[in-house]
Amino acid sequence: MPPPLFRQLLESTGWGVLILDRQGHLTFLNPAARALLDLDPSAPHAGPCERVLRNHPALVELILDALEADTPPDRVEIELFRPPAGRQAIDASVCHMLDPKGARRGTAIIFKDVIRLERDEERERLKDRLAALGEMAAGLAHEIRNPLGNIGSTAMVLKRKLRGDDSGIVALNNIISEVRRLNTTVTHCLEYAKPVHLKLRRVEIPPLVGDALQDVVAMWPHHQISVVQKHEEFAGDLQADPMQMRQVFRNLIANAFDAMAGKGTLQIRSGLGAIEPYSGATAVKEAPAASRAVVIRFSDTGRGISPEVRDLLFLPFFTTKPGGSGIGLAVAKKIVETHRGILAVESEPGLGATFLVQLPCPSWVRKRESDGALR
Repeated sequence: MPPPLFRQLLESTGWGVLILDRQGHLTFLNPAARALLDLDPSAPHAGPCERVLRNHPALVELILDALEADTPPDRVEIELFRPPAGRQAIDASVCHMLDPKGARRGTAIIFKDVIRLERDEERERLKDRLAALGEMAAGLAHEIRNPLGNIGSTAMVLKRKLRGDDSGIVALNNIISEVRRLNTTVTHCLEYAKPVHLKLRRVEIPPLVGDALQDVVAMWPHHQISVVQKHEEFAGDLQADPMQMRQVFRNLIANAFDAMAGKGTLQIRSGLGAIEPYSGATAVKEAPAASRAVVIRFSDTGRGISPEVRDLLFLPFFTTKPGGSGIGLAVAKKIVETHRGILAVESEPGLGATFLVQLPCPSWVRKRESDGALR
């Protein structure tokens, strides 16, 4: 059995950890391992690995081979069977635990969902690409803005001089309109490239959502959308920048109103959970208390999003809306990730869409939950 502090560390990590004695009997499983292996939390998990892990023969085989080997595999990918999702790959490392004299005391298996690992790696690569794109966009925007301003000013002067020449004024009006449109694009470009500086304080979700909703309703005064909200008490407090998060919520609510063309139902819910990849899609799953996060969901009854569009949705300047800037969701994602959170979407064409904002669970929420105040 690990020492208390070490045990707390193992129970908090998102990696699955199994510890076995020299005979192959499981002596410790952390919450992440139970979740990844789909084990019943109420069932006893101590005992021979063949019995406890009987639904995962590939993992049992890896363990038995490692017990016989002097040098276990440092990294190996194996498949687990998890209904209803089917097969799931995990990335595992095996090591023998030795006492101070070098004698073997047991064996540890550390593993993680390969899909989640690949998603995390891809997210880091995407961050690097978007950072480079942001720097390039900022440079281009500054280079474009000055001559663009000169073109607009010159067109306004010529317009005043061409009074009475209708054809010339129409042409200049077109020039002025296009200059304004390009200037808006440049402004959006600079907005995305600008670093996010957070002013963190303790905030509550419902008032932030309410303020964002009022902003959007002002733009849709004649809407026929029913808004249903449900906020669990323990998800009410966050450590966040209220202005930045209000912008995120406003953007997601505005997208929902647009997707429903002003008519439908929008559900806004918040609670404890974690966004995880599941069967090729995004889903909210129950997470161990020590690694809980606050998840806010915005679910609409709109037209839905195709898989092709879903993959591009958070890229800057990608939009399917006529006249859209394609910057809103990219900026929202940047703000959420600056808060060490995740912005994701799940949707099927014709079945609406759900945008999910996952933010770190504040320490006082975790403490209240562990004290039994939250049930």
